[in-house]
Amino acid sequence: MTQRSVLLVGSMPFRDESTAMAIALEELGDHLWAVPDGEIGERTDACPGGTRSAWVQTIMDRCEADTETWKVVRPARRNAAGYAADYRSGPRLEPRRRPRDIVEHLDFGWATAALDSYPEFCRLRDGANRPDLRFQIGLPTGLGATFGMMSPSNALRYAGAFNRRLALEANAILTHTEPGDAIIQIEVPGELAMAHRLPKPLVGLAVRSVVTLIEQIEPLAPIGVHLCFGDLNNEALISPAALDRTVHFANTLIGRWPAGHELAYVHAPLAEAAEPPPLERSYYEPLGGLRVPDGVRFVAGFVHPGRSDEEHRTILEHIESIRGETVDVASSCGLGRIDEAAALRAMRAARHLVV
Repeated sequence: MTQRSVLLVGSMPFRDESTAMAIALEELGDHLWAVPDGEIGERTDACPGGTRSAWVQTIMDRCEADTETWKVVRPARRNAAGYAADYRSGPRLEPRRRPRDIVEHLDFGWATAALDSYPEFCRLRDGANRPDLRFQIGLPTGLGATFGMMSPSNALRYAGAFNRRLALEANAILTHTEPGDAIIQIEVPGELAMAHRLPKPLVGLAVRSVVTLIEQIEPLAPIGVHLCFGDLNNEALISPAALDRTVHFANTLIGRWPAGHELAYVHAPLAEAAEPPPLERSYYEPLGGLRVPDGVRFVAGFVHPGRSDEEHRTILEHIESIRGETVDVASSCGLGRIDEAAALRAMRAARHLVV
């Protein structure tokens, strides 16, 4: 049997990036092949949960603050943690510049944050004697960001410009990290939500958003895909009754994967934020139709603090018997929207599945 591994999807609710990476290695050690920095950022009075820990929160905050580039039609309505109170409470912004002109006025901070954490990753990796360990950088798509802060028409018009800026920041990271150290994780809740609302023949429109971002990233590191149901304030963006459209979206993306870019893994969400994954085998049956190429990892995102070790084992047996292969395991999304105790339970549950 192929050895299972654990994927940490991204955010973690610990004190800072150094602490998050150290805890990840302490809890999961040799079962990890990549480590994110925890995506925490600065803890401020306005954002005590951290300025990086709610996916595109950083992008929306930076754009909302730049009133020379953006007109604030409606400011964000925030909760006590500093995040948008719900999926409809982000800022509503109107661009003051054309799509072709706006890129030079955008700075999302991804490169700065990753490169600040990278030396600590190197120190921890070397201390653990894991030269094979990758530094994982989570990257949203332009469409995922624009749909959270603009009208639908502007979101579509400006998604390409946001993709260009995200690719510039990703390329800066890859230029300033050692060859073989980095792995990019593309995160696609917005596109997956589109795929659940569009007729299946039109899913290619959502896939195009992801592909055009990947095409602009230099092929200097492997790329993983984190399919996502959304996880704002531990609430899902979509709650699909079945996995068939998720599988269809993944197959379409795999079929259009840009030549020259290495696809490292496909992560499928199998729980919905606070909602634990189902126990019934029938829910997971569509995963048998997921066409993951040879050599690409399939990561089943079902580990959840609301399920017991026995329940996790049952779900894993369902998935592996349906897939006919050993799979890697993960939570459905990052752990940054739950508390430290729940995050540790999820990490330890994952470890129990792979030892």
